[in-house]
Amino acid sequence: MELVFQARVYRCLLLLLFILGMHPAVMAQTHNDRPRIGVALSGGGAKGLAHIGILEAIDSAGLKIDYVSGTSMGSIVGALYAVGYPADSIEAMTRRINWGRLFSNRPLLSEISYEEKDEFGKYALEVPFQGNKPKLESGVIVGEELWLQLAQLFWPVQDVRDFSRFNIPFKCIATDIATGDMVTLDSGDIVTAVRASIAIPSIFSAVQIGDKKLVDGGVVRNFPVLTLKDMGADITIGSNVGTGLRKANELKTPVDIIYQLGFYKDAMDFKEERKVTDIFIQHTMHEYSVASFGSVDSIIEKGKELGRQYYPVFKHLADSLRALYPDAVPIPCRMPEINRVQLAGVQVKGLVHSDSSFFIGKMGLKIGRWYGDAQFRKAIQDVYGTRFYKNITYSLDPAGPGRVFMNIQVEETPLTYVKVALNYNTYTGISAIASISRRNFLVKNSNAFVTVAVSEYPRVKGEFLKFLGRQRNIGFRLYTDFENNNLPIYQDFKQLQEYNSKFLTGGGALQYSLHNTMVFGVATQWEHVWLKPKISPYPEVAGHTRQLNSYFYYGLNTLNRSVFPTRGVKITLEAGEVYSHHPNFNFYQEPTQEDSSRLNFDDYKRFLLKVNYNVPAGRRGAFEFSTNAAVNLGYRPNLVNNYIVGGLTDQVRYQVPFAGMYEGEVLTGSISTLGLRYQYEFLNNFFVVPRANVAIYNYADKAHTKYNYLSGYALGAAYSSALGPIEVSWMYSDQSRKVGFYVNVGFNF
Repeated sequence: MELVFQARVYRCLLLLLFILGMHPAVMAQTHNDRPRIGVALSGGGAKGLAHIGILEAIDSAGLKIDYVSGTSMGSIVGALYAVGYPADSIEAMTRRINWGRLFSNRPLLSEISYEEKDEFGKYALEVPFQGNKPKLESGVIVGEELWLQLAQLFWPVQDVRDFSRFNIPFKCIATDIATGDMVTLDSGDIVTAVRASIAIPSIFSAVQIGDKKLVDGGVVRNFPVLTLKDMGADITIGSNVGTGLRKANELKTPVDIIYQLGFYKDAMDFKEERKVTDIFIQHTMHEYSVASFGSVDSIIEKGKELGRQYYPVFKHLADSLRALYPDAVPIPCRMPEINRVQLAGVQVKGLVHSDSSFFIGKMGLKIGRWYGDAQFRKAIQDVYGTRFYKNITYSLDPAGPGRVFMNIQVEETPLTYVKVALNYNTYTGISAIASISRRNFLVKNSNAFVTVAVSEYPRVKGEFLKFLGRQRNIGFRLYTDFENNNLPIYQDFKQLQEYNSKFLTGGGALQYSLHNTMVFGVATQWEHVWLKPKISPYPEVAGHTRQLNSYFYYGLNTLNRSVFPTRGVKITLEAGEVYSHHPNFNFYQEPTQEDSSRLNFDDYKRFLLKVNYNVPAGRRGAFEFSTNAAVNLGYRPNLVNNYIVGGLTDQVRYQVPFAGMYEGEVLTGSISTLGLRYQYEFLNNFFVVPRANVAIYNYADKAHTKYNYLSGYALGAAYSSALGPIEVSWMYSDQSRKVGFYVNVGFNF
């Protein structure tokens, strides 16, 4: 390595001597005759972030760069540098970016519309249907988040359509997927151009520009030094993170193999590029692959280390040029400062099953108002969060001073999805879950689904939601739910008997959604409850009752993910009245006075509040503070409408989870809890989860004169898998004085 480096320095010094030895008349030439310096940055996926270290060395040396070219990841780094970001700012940005999320097709839970949050990411397999036939996903990454991130980074030049007008003239390379020809991009929308240059075939979706579909430029020219020569560069600096065609034993990931297959043509081009490179910088990156985005910090550090080695070369070149040409100094950052623009109009293309009024309404943007980059990003995320659309891209075309016209191109998701999952829970047992969802069911701008859990105790859930209002934030909802569960009966925390409890409800609601995080509305539902006992020596009742439940509800969900969230809050509030009871029960044995009180069905007020607040604690830890308040006012406890206390996950109607107890160890008409959970991710996706909680109950029932106290604890080991959370917990309660064992696999129904 040392010999190679010395040879490169020697070559650079010869170049400097050539400059210094020029005829004196040359020294008197104007700055227009100054030798122009260009920098070419190769592609290489995650390895391309090492270019940042070279650019930092160039900045430190005070070397003026006149042209920049880039391919694939080199086009991102190069374009940021060309528009005016200094290299150290690019480093800071790349360290902050969540690269795993950037190259994912899945948005954060916080970006999903409220109506979709409960179903989002809960299934191991989701199969779209086109007509009556399944349409298997291609596996190609659309990269919606990548597009939005690039749009925000390049916001200061969103109105510049000629890349030669950047702080440093810039070009990037793409490939015409139809012909295999090289396409040099030097004008148009910079986000679209860069996105095309990084579109690795079969990994990222191709990008349409004009009448061409473009993919990664590395297929034909991964090291674009000749592009610099075409731009007018006299002295070329080439930073290459590519290793050429790799040996078979070096192809470790599917991305590596695909990358190899696609870049045979570039291997021939590289020989010509290398010949015209004056300062050739070869990074040694054998320990990394194009997908090593989990090693961003170490890749950047390796690039900085190599940059420090080349700093003397850049410094000598910069000093020599300034001695000959006093104006050969870097231009201060001239990146335009555009804070807000006025929206002159919006056009949406690609709509088939939805209409522009729905799309624009969900964006919430108004013609004639002024917006910044964050507001445009949030508007697109709000629409994308409806999950009606697979891909949304946009450009802001100049429409006069300070005004832009927003051109949006969309690709819709299929109307129908079939989803499957598995769940096991200590309380409900094993279930095979299948769901079918349909957009535009019966009417446009609607969504409907039916979910079935096939198990010993089957369950069914269905919902239809129609969006209303100018901004499509009002919804009319029809729903039904059927549960079939065991209801254990405990006395002094010892199980005495068991009922089979069935619950069927159907109702309607009118609700209003605020952004993606909040909803409130009113609902009325009809409820039918059946109780059937198992044979036992204890007094038994069997039968059913019907009742109505009208209530106001409020929901807030800002969690960053549905599995082991690290930040955000989730609130569920219901307040209303249960009335119009029609009980029909029979006794198997003569009931006692206490048993009779269980069947008293007075109308009563009902209040339910559940709050879970998550805050990060270091890089791998998080706390969750929780509280529950479930209170029936004017209520005599009965088996039908009691709250079911216990368990670690919400599984059934009227359940209040409580660590340390199994479901049903306490049945009550009023309970309030406080809880604390800590999670620590000791390995990727592996967690240790201790819990503690306390509660008081029976404080608002007509049949009780004093409250009771509960305390419980749990220690869990968990794994976040493709099936959902897998958690095994040991539990203990001070009241039952028993150690319990609780298992949950997958998402609850």
